[in-house]
Amino acid sequence: MPTSHLGPRLRRLDHLIVQAINRHFEAMDLTSTQSHILRYLSENEDKVIYPKDIERRFGLTHPTVSGVLQRLEAKQYIVCSADPDDRRCKRVSLTDEARQYLQEIARFFSSLEQTITRGMTDDEVRLLQRLLEQASENLTQSFYKEESNV
Repeated sequence: MPTSHLGPRLRRLDHLIVQAINRHFEAMDLTSTQSHILRYLSENEDKVIYPKDIERRFGLTHPTVSGVLQRLEAKQYIVCSADPDDRRCKRVSLTDEARQYLQEIARFFSSLEQTITRGMTDDEVRLLQRLLEQASENLTQSFYKEESNV
């Protein structure tokens, strides 16, 4: 069993990733969270996306997603419009303004992943992905198990 704790290492890696993203997208007035959401919307343009979908995908609270979407809408990167089938629900979609930046966003995230995995073999990258997914799944199951016992 490793002698050093994983938590601080994962926290540091997350912090470095967020810093790199924020620094890169500063000129576009985008934060890390905003850029991830734009990328998600871009990858799912063929689907109807609601704020709830974003909450689930990123594990964010409703107030956090509402705030991020309001800021993205103010910057004219997204539009939130009433769903024609249920006026209580808001659909989230990209604007043409945002579409201008999607290639840059995708290119940067690809470059960032290449930097993170530099020196790793393809098998090591797949193993890292599998282990990170397993760790996330373990915590998710543990969290929901604890939540249901309350």
